[in-house]
Amino acid sequence: MVFSQFFSAGSPQQSLAGADLAPASVSGLDKQASAVSPPWILDTLFRNLSYDLEQVAGVIDPILTAKNHCYRTDCYIQGLITEDRAFLSTNLTPGCDIHVTPCGTRWLLGQGSHCALNFSQSGIALCHAAINFDPRRGFFIADLDTPGGTWVNGHRLAAAQRHYLQDGDLIKLGDLRFEFLQQQCEESAWMDD
Repeated sequence: MVFSQFFSAGSPQQSLAGADLAPASVSGLDKQASAVSPPWILDTLFRNLSYDLEQVAGVIDPILTAKNHCYRTDCYIQGLITEDRAFLSTNLTPGCDIHVTPCGTRWLLGQGSHCALNFSQSGIALCHAAINFDPRRGFFIADLDTPGGTWVNGHRLAAAQRHYLQDGDLIKLGDLRFEFLQQQCEESAWMDD
């Protein structure tokens, strides 16, 4: 298991005070991991992956090392696919904490509190853009008819235009620039002795 200095435990977005975060399958996790990882990320991953420890083990490393794959910015949104499920992780949070969304097929981006990924940067509308997942073709982004627009690799998208995302695409919403990363996650290979 990889531990990351990009991980910090004070995320105001995912405070789960008093929540029971220790299903039976979690008790076998390395104690050092729980000291480094905020409990909410494990809770979200277990919920996303139906409490399947092998699937969680297969996605934790790509989530913790995503920033190492950024080439043009320090910020990213990562689309993760595991079997028939998709979700996002990002470091576009106060303090660059890692945030993981619930599984879905559409995530709104904007300043509105109802958005799955919420940013308070200038030039970003309440509901600015949406990242969607099509199981046959992958992730795509669409601008929601905003004045500042949504830009991918320097090209402005027309309102509601689908742009299928590739690993490393540079996206600009208002003053916010970030890379889109993609990860197809395989189940971890467990070694039995």
